Amino acid sequence: MGKILSEEKNKCFHSGNLQVRLAVLGATGSVGSAVMDVIRAFPDFLKPVVLVACSSVEKMEKLFMEFSPKRIGMFSEEAAEGLERRLGVNVYAGESSLLDIWLDFNDIDALVVCLPGINGFKPIYEAVKRGKKVFFSTKEALVVGGDFILRELRFEGQLVPLDSEHWSIFSCMGNRDCVKRIFLTASGGSLRDYSHEDRKLALPSQVLSHPVWKMGKKITVDSATMMNKGFEVIEACYLFNLPLDNISILVHREGYVHGMVEFLDGSIKALIFYPDMRLVVQEALLYPSILENPNLRKVDFNEKMILSFDLPDFEEYPCLNYAYYAAKVGGNMPVILNAADEIGVSLFLSGKFNFGDIPKFIRKVLLHFPEEEIKDPEEILFWDKEARKFAEEVSKSW
Repeated sequence: MGKILSEEKNKCFHSGNLQVRLAVLGATGSVGSAVMDVIRAFPDFLKPVVLVACSSVEKMEKLFMEFSPKRIGMFSEEAAEGLERRLGVNVYAGESSLLDIWLDFNDIDALVVCLPGINGFKPIYEAVKRGKKVFFSTKEALVVGGDFILRELRFEGQLVPLDSEHWSIFSCMGNRDCVKRIFLTASGGSLRDYSHEDRKLALPSQVLSHPVWKMGKKITVDSATMMNKGFEVIEACYLFNLPLDNISILVHREGYVHGMVEFLDGSIKALIFYPDMRLVVQEALLYPSILENPNLRKVDFNEKMILSFDLPDFEEYPCLNYAYYAAKVGGNMPVILNAADEIGVSLFLSGKFNFGDIPKFIRKVLLHFPEEEIKDPEEILFWDKEARKFAEEVSKSW
């Protein structure tokens, strides 16, 4: 299974009643909130020493009063100033909140990185370089810099995903040598029942009304374009050391099956649970312990359950094609893809784009750049800036 996920190493990480000291980066977002709920449920096992948010001052203030972390940070410098005034304590700001807040301290056992977009790359990269355990939901970090992150891994089980699909696959995988392929399931997003024409003109309010998951705005739009699933394919290549041809996507509307593994004998294992990120977070942070959590909804077989699976329509969801293209080409292409997607989604949410413009915009930005090898992590940030600069130019004449 490689250096990413290892049962033996994870068994050594959490033992007995020792508290695991955590730095949670992105504590007020959708996944970060799930992390904090799990910490609430198991305070004897998990202790937040560092908490960082983007700009949610009121939410961070409540977390500070509840958990009394040693250090807090806000990525927004304006929000950091406001929180500092309200609490009367030092608040790390900007990039310092993502790195300096934990980098030179010895009171952290693991990082939990729930940051949006490319912001998660540096913390994850620097953490694995220093031998820290990392739990992460920021798939973009592997999308833009997976080669560099994997190169720095010190031990097996050091990098653990906090998303339902990849955690489910790990749970089902067993003997890696017997795996034929894996399946990532997708809900189809909020517009799955819309016609082609209606989908193109969907409003942000319609796109953000997800039928299964409650997530942040960016990832909810990515779910509707299925770019999120394209990113997960790239992530799975790194996590499980599999070629693209051995990773498949299935549209599973009900959202109970989160990942499946097909073995050489034709058998398939699947993990089934009610769609709730708290279960994934709990299993990952407490692994291999399996503890009862009364706050989690359980699958009830007294209720009628239908499980359906369909192949995705790559013509209807062209963002999937762009993700596969970027994965095959490699180099700077995944970085440009991520930047173009972030800008395109932002323009849609601000009302400057139609929903149908997002994939067209991404394609225009992606195909503008020649393929270039990335030899140094700093080049990731260079290509990210170049892509964003060109994307802004394109948006002005759209």
